[in-house]
Amino acid sequence: MVPKLQILMPVHNEEKIIKNLIPEIDKSINKRIEYSFICCEDGSEDKSLFVLQELSKKYPIKIITSEKKKGYSVAMLDGIKAATADYLLFMDSDGQSNPDEIYNFWINRDKADIINGNRANRDDFMYRKIYSNIAFIIYKILFKLPIKDPSYAFVLAKRKVYEKLSDFKPEMPDGFFWEFNARASKEKFDFFNLDIVHKKRIYGVTRIYSLKNLPLVSYNNFLGMIKIKFFS
Repeated sequence: MVPKLQILMPVHNEEKIIKNLIPEIDKSINKRIEYSFICCEDGSEDKSLFVLQELSKKYPIKIITSEKKKGYSVAMLDGIKAATADYLLFMDSDGQSNPDEIYNFWINRDKADIINGNRANRDDFMYRKIYSNIAFIIYKILFKLPIKDPSYAFVLAKRKVYEKLSDFKPEMPDGFFWEFNARASKEKFDFFNLDIVHKKRIYGVTRIYSLKNLPLVSYNNFLGMIKIKFFS
């Protein structure tokens, strides 16, 4: 039987988090939503794959794995291609998104084609917030989207949306949701903002959005926005 909801999570070096996160999600929504996981393990150097394999013995998990790191956007698109449910929830595996919010997405699922989480109390480093705010201004000028938090990886999409956006060439490899939402807007899908409580990362640190890497990432994402706006 095809589940009504699939939860797509990219996983890279998150063994300490996913061993608790997946049981927490199941505890929160089991018996309330017919669901399964799609976990895209992307060339982890720790025991993430082993942890997922052990968890799959107890929980409904489809594992897509790669020996070498493909990158966030490619991993996400591989997961989208494997999806079959009526609704697909995108959710990072870093533990910053509260599993209890999943049911909140679910009860609001008919309010739009895409339900976008909004980090009402974003718990991030100040330099990330500054860069994100500048990017957001440019993004709003280019795409005029009614989204409060286009970069947040906590999004619920109807099947017609994710099927339409399952096979594009990533122009913003480190800004998947900026791109996903922009492309969805160009396809005339509609959006609904859902305020979400954002949590601090418990283990590890982000490597992509470090202070050292952020200027180059921001530059590449800006070029990606231009390509999506005028050449896609």
